[in-house]
Amino acid sequence: MWTTGLCSQAARTEHTQQGKDYDAKVRQLAVDLQSEDSVSSMKIPNIQYHEINLNGRAYERTLLKRMKYLSLAKLISLMAVGRRTQAISVLGKEVIQPGGLVGQAKDTIDSSGIELKRILEILSNAGNYPIYFHCTQGKDRTGLVALLLMVILSIPLDVIAVDYMASEDELLAERGVRIQELRAMGLSDDFANCPPNWVADVNHHITCNYGSSNGYFDCIGAGRDLRRKIKSNLLETSIDET
Repeated sequence: MWTTGLCSQAARTEHTQQGKDYDAKVRQLAVDLQSEDSVSSMKIPNIQYHEINLNGRAYERTLLKRMKYLSLAKLISLMAVGRRTQAISVLGKEVIQPGGLVGQAKDTIDSSGIELKRILEILSNAGNYPIYFHCTQGKDRTGLVALLLMVILSIPLDVIAVDYMASEDELLAERGVRIQELRAMGLSDDFANCPPNWVADVNHHITCNYGSSNGYFDCIGAGRDLRRKIKSNLLETSIDET
């Protein structure tokens, strides 16, 4: 532990520069991780696609800054020699695994406000319907967007929880493959599940840190007018916010 009174000006300058260098490395590493993550896929003609990376650079910077220096150095070294899967597993084991699926959702909420706002903007435009949104496993990032959307529609949390947990049975056919992918990322088999407490815990995080769900939406720029448009698009009778 450094004591301010014993730390020389030169040392302070050196530590400040080291901090700047560290932040720069983290920013560049987040770019590198993202740049190799774009996989070209078959697209259906005459369909409009909105490709939004919900766990983008801001999210990855949040995770990378939590890593120990030695782990970050290992990750950088692995990326430098093209061993991206092994690099991600270092990040997964040290940062993502301890927080579990709930922690992953909390980090997304706190770090990916820009991306979530963009998704809600798309949902607010009646000209975009019908809309199909998805992610890799179809339950985590998709589940978070569905949770926020159903909260806007004033659907009770217990109903949202039932809807979320239904994904687990629907994904059983792919569970073996998903588990292999998760293990390669340094994550446990539990990440293939849909925890019963997920919806309640994520909602609790929003309430505790932003005052309410509407407080969170306002924070990311998804104001009342935008939410009203979403309700108008999806409800037969619009429900006013209380």
